[in-house]
Amino acid sequence: MDSLRYIHAADLHLDTPFRGIAQTDGQLSRLLREAAFTAMERLFRFCESEKPDFLVLAGDIYNQEDHSIKAQLALRDGCVRLQRLGIHVFLAHGNHDPLSSRLAAVTWPDNVTIFGPAPEQHVFEKNGTPLAVVHGISHERNKESRNLAKLFRRDARHDCFQLGVLHCAVEGQTAGQQSYAPCSLENLRDAGLDAWALGHVHERRVLSDTPFIAYCGNSQGLHINEAGERGCFLVTVQPQSGRFVCEESFLRLGPVQWECLRLDLEGMSKIDDMEQRLGQLLQDKADEAGPGCEALVVRVLLAGYTEIDAALRQPDCLPTVAGRLAHLHESASPGIWIKDFQLQTQPVMVRDPTRNDLLGCVWQCAEEMEKNTEKLQDAVNKILASRPALLKKLTMVNEEEKKQLLHEAERLCAGLLLP
Repeated sequence: MDSLRYIHAADLHLDTPFRGIAQTDGQLSRLLREAAFTAMERLFRFCESEKPDFLVLAGDIYNQEDHSIKAQLALRDGCVRLQRLGIHVFLAHGNHDPLSSRLAAVTWPDNVTIFGPAPEQHVFEKNGTPLAVVHGISHERNKESRNLAKLFRRDARHDCFQLGVLHCAVEGQTAGQQSYAPCSLENLRDAGLDAWALGHVHERRVLSDTPFIAYCGNSQGLHINEAGERGCFLVTVQPQSGRFVCEESFLRLGPVQWECLRLDLEGMSKIDDMEQRLGQLLQDKADEAGPGCEALVVRVLLAGYTEIDAALRQPDCLPTVAGRLAHLHESASPGIWIKDFQLQTQPVMVRDPTRNDLLGCVWQCAEEMEKNTEKLQDAVNKILASRPALLKKLTMVNEEEKKQLLHEAERLCAGLLLP
């Protein structure tokens, strides 16, 4: 068998309704509104330039069940372009765009295979010779609870490369995301396939080299917690010693990049110094952005013991600083937008857990919980147990967020107890 190449994309989420910051700035609103479509256009251009044997779309192509006519027609038009080049498209539906959703009457070209609610196998031939068997299944409903991976089996009639296409939640890989079509890594391996092209998890992850099991991540970050470059995988398959070896390379698709930047204000005593340093930090980040980045949307985390802590907490301070840096929309390349600030600064003080007073107890507790995550979690549990109504309003927080809450609690206590 000659080498085979395919592009693995997933989670395009066409027509994502970006909210929040997108409503406050017209230029950014336009960029975000078109970001998913720009990413898809880049995907088709990569297919045209790289000429893979086929394209795999592993679910959540649309962002919601009632996908827009615009999204369907744009996807259809791209597939028509690939049809002219002889590039086949294998498409599986996920939890955001299940088969039960209301689909408009779009006629798909002959090069598109859309997987149904039961496992299917399609033999991909090149010059009359089977080159691959592509297995796939779509979500039948938006809350797919079945372990779909267990339904896959290698086709014993063919000894060529065999690929599974599945939108699923692999055990241990879906922190912060709902677990639809749950399965384990062993379930995927047990199917006997040579590779899996997965969707649902929005981060790029290679879970196994043999068989090759990978999430390519989403094509465009959807919010501030999806930082960094987003795109797809170009996978090259080579036969080697009776097995198939896969090597992936990343192709950037997303035009808008979300980032969280930390600025340490330790020892800083003037707001204008902070503004200058922040401006330089943002400019440096823009300079680092790779080709294809059209906009950086940034959360700025301000930290450290500083004399300007009180000034930063004035209601008009940070909005004023953000407004004064708005020129970076136009002057930087790519343009930079500040989404928001997170304040983790503290007034200048020396933590002294040896003090023989209530403030010393506060610092001692903070220091112990900072070092021991079990003590910190125990404190959180006690607070929630005493205020059950909070459980209905609070979302789960990760370890970093717990430490941020700890620092804020320490700052508030120290502020009340210091002279």
